[in-house]
Amino acid sequence: MSTMAFNESMQITMRTYVSMNYLTSAALLAKKAHALEAGRSFKDNIPSVERDEHFAFVAGAITMSAAAVEAFVNELFAECRDQGAQNQLGIAPDKAALIARVWIDVPKVERESVLEKYDLALRLLDLPALDRRGEPYKAVDTLLALRNSLMHYKLVTQEAGKPPAEQTPGNFEKKLQAYFADNPLTGAGNPYFPDRVMGHGAAEWSVSTAVTFLDGYCHLLSATPPYEHLRLAFATQ
Repeated sequence: MSTMAFNESMQITMRTYVSMNYLTSAALLAKKAHALEAGRSFKDNIPSVERDEHFAFVAGAITMSAAAVEAFVNELFAECRDQGAQNQLGIAPDKAALIARVWIDVPKVERESVLEKYDLALRLLDLPALDRRGEPYKAVDTLLALRNSLMHYKLVTQEAGKPPAEQTPGNFEKKLQAYFADNPLTGAGNPYFPDRVMGHGAAEWSVSTAVTFLDGYCHLLSATPPYEHLRLAFATQ
């Protein structure tokens, strides 16, 4: 989403909050995955081109959802740097100036992990840290890990054909299984990751996880989410 304004020299300035575009894009892709899955199962003879489309929709929804979480916190720091007291999150002028100074003067902050940046902003605002033992922190941490597993995929050889009861999921797989249902277009005997992960369930959960985390964070800031007017666009079915 872009905004336009006039500066003191009466020049038009524009600012693009790409986190919002990521969220709406993720929801759109999740909706497409849902439409492709509707009324079908792994027993149907689904053309390979549709399977490729389905994978693209799900992978896109996951990566876009994670990207929205990453972009939002960078936008928060940049917003304070560039807009100061006029920042759209309603952060007090003195606190906005502090956040801006840290963003400008401490280059390593930009290289911190995503959730560390969120915590740093809270510390600078004298607000409680994120609750790392509960939700939605655990869910968004898992979302970021899932995105990383896709982006930095490591090829492994897995035995196919075993029923789920005979499979031994790792800790990460157990986390994912607790959050969403398997991809209905893949049989239960297929390896869990990525085959059974990459369905509408994962796509929808990714969008919901990102929005829930950002909603909670804005609540901590006592701010109205800047994407509030776009909420209807977050539908995933």
